[in-house]
Amino acid sequence: MNRKAVIILSGGIDSTTLLYDTAAKGYEVSALTFIYGQKHEREINSARAICGRISVPHMVVDLSGLKPLLSGSALTDPGVEIPDVPESAEHYDTLKATIVPNRNAIFLSIAVGYAVSTGAGAVLFGAHNSDRGVYPDCRAEFVEAFEAAERLATDMPQLRIEAPYAGFNKSEIVGLGGGLGVPFGLAWSCYKGGDVHCGVCSSCRERKRAFAEAGIPDPTGYRS
Repeated sequence: MNRKAVIILSGGIDSTTLLYDTAAKGYEVSALTFIYGQKHEREINSARAICGRISVPHMVVDLSGLKPLLSGSALTDPGVEIPDVPESAEHYDTLKATIVPNRNAIFLSIAVGYAVSTGAGAVLFGAHNSDRGVYPDCRAEFVEAFEAAERLATDMPQLRIEAPYAGFNKSEIVGLGGGLGVPFGLAWSCYKGGDVHCGVCSSCRERKRAFAEAGIPDPTGYRS
């Protein structure tokens, strides 16, 4: 089996754990991070710091020109506010505001091209079970169909596109990362950017809950 893998690294908890996990399994890993017109670059800086920590080859791909084409998302559109989420509330409805149309398909397509160019046999990304109810391009049927399409596009029938944590919830990912020594303090989750995590956006709420459920101390500083 080809032991080279490309990781799509956002700089958040899930993809950072995936990076460490894949490297620990003996893969030669490299990472791609994307600028796609998001409202801040804290996660980009986190991705750089994380790769620097373990000396992983890392490329930041500037797709900011896509921003006018991906309007309507709270993550990219200045006219759409990132909503706060009450602590006790389910946040699936507010998560819908953060959908960036076809984002994973765009990232994966570029990552496959990079994988083929560098001789890697797999492209991995950190979608997990909590994502599948909201984000269509995090679902198993999407991953399977996209893998089949890219095998045809590249004439590489052994190419693998995988979301290894598709059956995990976020607390399970935190638990796994804790055992791997993942530097969670470097990983960034907050949708709002700023100097510290806001603590009230849906991503911050999910991060807080994951550490609490995993029983692992949360190194994150929160404003609220």
